[in-house]
Amino acid sequence: MNISHITLIVRDLEKSANMLKVMFDAKEIYSSNGHKFSISEEKFFLIGKT
Repeated sequence: MNISHITLIVRDLEKSANMLKVMFDAKEIYSSNGHKFSISEEKFFLIGKT
C-alpha cells in the first residue's frame, strides 16, 4: 500500500514539524512562511523513501 499524503491540523506548527523531523527523519520541502493560503499556515514533508 502506498500513501500519497496526510493532512494534520495542529496547534503548534513548529513543534509538530520538529517532531516529524526527529521521529521520522522527515524532510521539509515546502513552507507557507506565515501565509495562510487555506485555513492555516502550511508545511509539507517527505517521509521515507521516495
